[in-house]
Amino acid sequence: MKLSAMIVSAFMMLAACTETVQKQKIPGATYMGGNNTITEICKELDSAGAAHVDIFREWAVDFADSAGKNAKLEDTWSDPGKMKADIGKCMDGWEQNHDYSDADCRMTAFLLLDGVIRSELTEDHYEGTYLMFDTEAIDNVDRYEILKENKDMFTTLYGEKSVTDDRHPESVFCDSWKEYGFQIDNDRISLLSIVIYDPYSDAVFVGHTGILIKYSDYYLFVEKIAFEQPYQATRVQTIDELLDILSLRPEYFGEEGEPGPFVYHNGDYIGTLKRTT
Repeated sequence: MKLSAMIVSAFMMLAACTETVQKQKIPGATYMGGNNTITEICKELDSAGAAHVDIFREWAVDFADSAGKNAKLEDTWSDPGKMKADIGKCMDGWEQNHDYSDADCRMTAFLLLDGVIRSELTEDHYEGTYLMFDTEAIDNVDRYEILKENKDMFTTLYGEKSVTDDRHPESVFCDSWKEYGFQIDNDRISLLSIVIYDPYSDAVFVGHTGILIKYSDYYLFVEKIAFEQPYQATRVQTIDELLDILSLRPEYFGEEGEPGPFVYHNGDYIGTLKRTT
């Protein structure tokens, strides 16, 4: 009886420790500042069926070894609400080691969805301006040649769309997915997009995006925050929890009272980010 009691007690202590670790990690995030976290995330991407994980790894390692080292990005998981990278040092670290553009959120998500996302139609030629830095990098940097193969789909997916009914600007991105027949052929991977409304030009565009991987009891969101800013992976228990974390970034918000930013799970509108300050 005493032995059984000791075993039960030990099991309960182990379970308590495991629960503590889980609570520390979810929600949890990493800037993928070194080999341990990069390898961990790449294994999860590969298992979920993401495309070109080998290339993604090359991009992430390159960033960690240059911008990441200069900004002292850690190879660990942290509280996402307390993470703050030194963007100036990231930029300096990248530019000291490269004479070409870094990737951004849209380029990274599109790489991982190559062959996973498809469309029935695309725009013939992009004539907008919101994606000019993306398209310049894709057109002129050899490492992004793989994105050039489906550039029309890229600009159709992410480029600005005119708002004809300013009472419902949130419907434009949904309508675009339907019009061009976008579809993701994977039950576990989806595209999470933050769409910005520009009331001065009456247009919406994808200001930020990343891929969301679904597990039985949590989600993993993988993103490149922006040009010359870190890669980030975030574990959350719910999508609402992820939106709360993304709401901490002031760059997604316009002037007080302006609609949006709107959030979409693939082509479905799921709400707006809420300003936290």
